[in-house]
Amino acid sequence: MIKVIIFFTALFSLFCWQSKAQVPVQTVRGTVFERETEFPLPGATIVILNTNPQLVTISDPNGKFKIEQVPVGRYNIQISFLGYEPYIIPEIMFGSAKEVVINAGLSESVIKLDAVEVHADIKKDRPLNNMASISARMMNMDEAHRYAGGFDDPARLASSFAGVATGYMEDNSIVVRGNAPKGLLWRLEGVEIPNPNHFADMAVLGGGGITLFSSQMLTNSDFYTGAFPAEYGNVMSGVFDIKLRNGNNEQYEHAFQIGVMGVDISSEGPFVQGKNASYLFNYRYSTFGLIKYVLPDDANVPVYQDLCFKINLPTAKAGTFSLWGIGGIDEINGYAKTDSSEWGTFDDRENMEGKINLGAVGFNHKITLSRKFFVESILSASANETSFDESYLAMDLINEYPNQSVQDLNWRYTFSSKLNTKFSAKHTNRTGIMINKLYYNSDLQTSFAEGAPLTQLVKEEGGTELYQIFSQSRFEFIPGLTINAGAHFLYLALNDEILFEPRLGLSYKLPTGMTFSMGYGKHSQLEPLGVYLAEIENNGNITKPNTNLRMTKSHHMVVGMDYSFTPYIRLKIEPYIQYLYDVPVIPDSAYSTINMDRAWYLASELTNEGTGLNYGIDVTLERFLHEGYYYLITASLFDSKYTGGDGIQRSTMYNRNYVVNLLFGKEWQVRKNHMLSVNGRLNFLGGNRHIPVDYETSEAVHDVVYDYTHAYEGHDPNIYQFDLTLTYKINRKHYSSSWALQVLNVFGRKEFYGYNYNYKTAHVERDEVLVIVPSISYKIDF
Repeated sequence: MIKVIIFFTALFSLFCWQSKAQVPVQTVRGTVFERETEFPLPGATIVILNTNPQLVTISDPNGKFKIEQVPVGRYNIQISFLGYEPYIIPEIMFGSAKEVVINAGLSESVIKLDAVEVHADIKKDRPLNNMASISARMMNMDEAHRYAGGFDDPARLASSFAGVATGYMEDNSIVVRGNAPKGLLWRLEGVEIPNPNHFADMAVLGGGGITLFSSQMLTNSDFYTGAFPAEYGNVMSGVFDIKLRNGNNEQYEHAFQIGVMGVDISSEGPFVQGKNASYLFNYRYSTFGLIKYVLPDDANVPVYQDLCFKINLPTAKAGTFSLWGIGGIDEINGYAKTDSSEWGTFDDRENMEGKINLGAVGFNHKITLSRKFFVESILSASANETSFDESYLAMDLINEYPNQSVQDLNWRYTFSSKLNTKFSAKHTNRTGIMINKLYYNSDLQTSFAEGAPLTQLVKEEGGTELYQIFSQSRFEFIPGLTINAGAHFLYLALNDEILFEPRLGLSYKLPTGMTFSMGYGKHSQLEPLGVYLAEIENNGNITKPNTNLRMTKSHHMVVGMDYSFTPYIRLKIEPYIQYLYDVPVIPDSAYSTINMDRAWYLASELTNEGTGLNYGIDVTLERFLHEGYYYLITASLFDSKYTGGDGIQRSTMYNRNYVVNLLFGKEWQVRKNHMLSVNGRLNFLGGNRHIPVDYETSEAVHDVVYDYTHAYEGHDPNIYQFDLTLTYKINRKHYSSSWALQVLNVFGRKEFYGYNYNYKTAHVERDEVLVIVPSISYKIDF
């Protein structure tokens, strides 16, 4: 043990040794192009602010630029071009190990500016998609690492934004404006993919443990909370539009990270020397997988691994080709206690084995045809497979009874293509098509009573098609007024349903800097395929009554006000209302798919008679990182109701009523080339709703029995949580290293997970669990 302490002490001293060499420097380079068509802009001015002497350059005939000898540190970069709206890219961290590569898109100004007139705004939250008018925000992947509670995970980062509530601490499911997590749409490189989480849908449909995305792979991406632009379909609550960055095409760069969450290895560099081609990949393996062999045999240890890659191949005349992929493998096992005297709850009797495999691969092609036309096409394939078997020991410890068996495989092939047409500075159009061929192979069984055999609920193999077409235009006919209008069309072959979804967004910026906006959208989404494929036995006859169910639909309406007090402080307020209809429900019951959380199947006939209503207000007060510190205050007050098959309006299970986040952070240059960062988050959430327990019946049958006549009238305790992130980074001449400590729930507040029947006390008891998630990691970039 003493030798181990000496070794790590020496290792830490080595990395923290004070170099007497000069301050390390780095290079920034990239491309400036027109935002709508990705046509290169030669002659654009790029300035690194607050440098002395001022570091500035001009883009070349291909829109490319390079600035060398930039001292390490954090800077804002201003980009401007005559006739285009200039802006500032904030909070760019220059480290000594990796070049900074920026690809900046500028929008043509409706009002032509004089050559000397430059008024650049910091638009840190501006979405990448210029067709978004409201309820949209860009996600900066640096924030996923820096923000407390972010855990390098886009989903956990989004939980800090207004309008978003979290699920339980052990999962990263997010509830957007009162909607179930299953209502999210995940897109990667422009195409829909399955839920990209480790242990996806195991605890909550739409959630998981942590995403398969490493922050090493991601560039700035978009997140939406409502009234989505017309190109997004098959979505109900929110959109993650994730982008992979291109690897460095001039020099090789690598990174290695080890910590509690796992071991990461990443690399990037030129794929074909002299061709501007690049590769980028990251592989991660869970730390629990490495240590499971020294743990007890009955330890319930989650093991996961993932791989992500992107190969970028630009050509001189044929456009840019890219090949990308992502995959994950998960495994978790649980074992029953073989001594019945140790049984407290039913969980102690369970044996469980679960495996999840997920993968997606895509081939993209982009080409700029002229100053007016830009085309992007994608061919992709994706699949997710879940294998889950659960059984439990009988009271005699001899027999073992099956509880459920899930063998579920879903895969799809997708072709999509979109054309951007810039008619003028005042009118841009984007039109596209998406063809999805969906396949499924489901074998779902469950037992309805202790000791009873498994009953087949779904045994189905087949396929269907989902076609989507959209067209949307951006108009700026009047200075300050922007109109985004369009429509999305869907056709589902499974039930021959055709849908027309209009979308409209408006924003008007006053000379004072205040912006008013509004948005409307009709949206619809498929339920999990198991809902449509459920088999019901009646007098020996097996039927599938749900195959003709219609898609769930909703109307989103949002208004907003955005005001910047200073270039670094802004206030944003968004009231909203959402009306959901055609929701599948069980007739004459309180059941609605609005409240689906973890069911793979339904053994009931459903109708589209359900409705839902979400309304509230989201408030954001934010100070961007400036002079070494930032803060973000978000608050959401909302109500989420639904009507089931019995026609009674109730709270949904996700009706927390309020969510408040207080984030803050400070960076210090503590020593030469050393940076310390301290970040915290206070999180206040109302409790979820639950179905109350029928205590008398429960204790009579020795199991938890719920009182569905009072569905979701129970209210979980409110949650108060503090998260903390500390990082210490050291820049050397050719490498940088950093230590990070991330802790969820620092003060150890317990979470309420429902009820259990306790065999020892013969009573129903509350299931309250203390979950503290600490993660310490070390990373080296070279």
